[in-house]
Amino acid sequence: MRRSKVSAPVGRAARVSLEHRGNSLLRAFLGTILVALALQAWPQAAPEADAADPATVVSLTFNDAHVSAYTYARPILQAHAMNATFYLASGWIDKSFACCMPWWQVDDLYRDGNEIGGMGTDHKDLTQTYFTDWTQDYAYKRQQVCGDWQRLSDSGYDPQTFAYPAGAYRYTYPDASTAQSIVKSCGYRSARAAGGLSPTGPVYSETLPPKDAYAVRTPNNSSTAPLQLSTLQSWVTGAATHGGGWVPLVFNQVCHNGASTYSSCMSSSKPIDDSVFGALLDWLANAGQPGGAPAGTTVQTVRQAIGAPAQPTLPPRPTVVSLTFDDGDASQYETLPMLTAHGMRGTFYISSSNKTITWPQVSDLYAAGNEIGGHTANHVDLTSSNLTNDQKVREVCDDRQTLIQRGYNPVSFAYPFGSYDQNAQNIVQSCGYQSGRRAGGATQTGPTYSETIPPANAYTIRTAYRAATNELQLADLTAPVTAAASHGGGWVVLVFHEICVQGQSNFNSCMASYKPVRNTTFNVFLDWLRDSPPPDTSVRTVGQVMNVA
Repeated sequence: MRRSKVSAPVGRAARVSLEHRGNSLLRAFLGTILVALALQAWPQAAPEADAADPATVVSLTFNDAHVSAYTYARPILQAHAMNATFYLASGWIDKSFACCMPWWQVDDLYRDGNEIGGMGTDHKDLTQTYFTDWTQDYAYKRQQVCGDWQRLSDSGYDPQTFAYPAGAYRYTYPDASTAQSIVKSCGYRSARAAGGLSPTGPVYSETLPPKDAYAVRTPNNSSTAPLQLSTLQSWVTGAATHGGGWVPLVFNQVCHNGASTYSSCMSSSKPIDDSVFGALLDWLANAGQPGGAPAGTTVQTVRQAIGAPAQPTLPPRPTVVSLTFDDGDASQYETLPMLTAHGMRGTFYISSSNKTITWPQVSDLYAAGNEIGGHTANHVDLTSSNLTNDQKVREVCDDRQTLIQRGYNPVSFAYPFGSYDQNAQNIVQSCGYQSGRRAGGATQTGPTYSETIPPANAYTIRTAYRAATNELQLADLTAPVTAAASHGGGWVVLVFHEICVQGQSNFNSCMASYKPVRNTTFNVFLDWLRDSPPPDTSVRTVGQVMNVA
């Protein structure tokens, strides 16, 4: 009989081994499930750095302080909460060139958070030769850069960055000094050149920090045609799609369709229509969104991009009023008790041989602290062709010597009839005067509301102008002061001639004279100056403002 095959019994050791293997498999299975669950619950890891959106910094930079940039670009910048860098030539502003913003507009831009940078006092190309003696040429260019830096510093703008006029900087002197070293020696941290970047490469953007801080590159643009939105966008997109970096955009005139200057503005070099500028800022503001700039794009001033310290707060802009009196008219003696009672002093310009005020009266004015200045001996027009140059010199110098001999300190001069030219300025300076006052140049309606302190030209000091020749009213005196104070302060030089006193026998003839003022009106004006002028308003003589008296 065949026996059935029977499995051998399992021993204890074998049973333990099987149980161990089963438990291990179970633990491994459970562990796999737990890991999977944990991975689902765990926060996703950040993408690798090279997979993140590249950081692209855009700087909006404006050349030359064009007033159109203030008028049309400023409100667009404000609406987008963005700031730009404005490069300006301080000498152009000081000279009140029609192209440029006045200082009060520069103040507005700075207070908005925009950066103010330098472009040289007179916007001189640093690669041009101005003097055959290279040491003299170097000194001139350095004065252009450093003088501009000092002017901006004195105004409280803390200039940190510079833009080369015409974008030109490649210039080396025999001692190895360069245009770049001039800019650096004057205190700037960087200087913006022209070109070097392209949306098609090989260099798409400037590095941060820049490869050469004194040759900061910008997008290439050889065309003088108006800037187009697509062109501006291509410069930014080109950088963003090639690793990001810094793209300093450059703007000149900003043109507004509908303005009387639109055609001429759009015919200038590389202008931009303000609607295009607005569309650009819309696009930049929507970075990372559909229809917006590439993700990771931000807008910074040049100062911010290079890591310079934050801008300091702009200091207060005081308003200084000077009360000046022409011709040495006897009626002006009426102001002495009023000025004294108000603790104020004026500047009296005396024509020593053509006056009606007496010398004792002039001495009384001087003894009370008023300033005595010159006005030529016979009140002559220094631009007249009827006088020889020698006669003009004698008129100015002899008048000053007469005043000196009588114990006065004549350091200030006023041009008779307000007439002056370069020759007149030279004569006044050569005769020993420290300043020359013209007529007009500032108005209560702008764009120039006041003279600067110090003035751009000490021998063409501007005054508050009113075209009408009839009686000065109180508003004619207060309005220029108020307007100046609300537009950056400055120096308001007021001009008076005859002071008319009602009841005196000559009252009617006095009131028929050139821009007269009643003594009562003048006194109320002094009350106003003392009791309720704009904040930070003071009254000083011309010599005091010029720091020579």
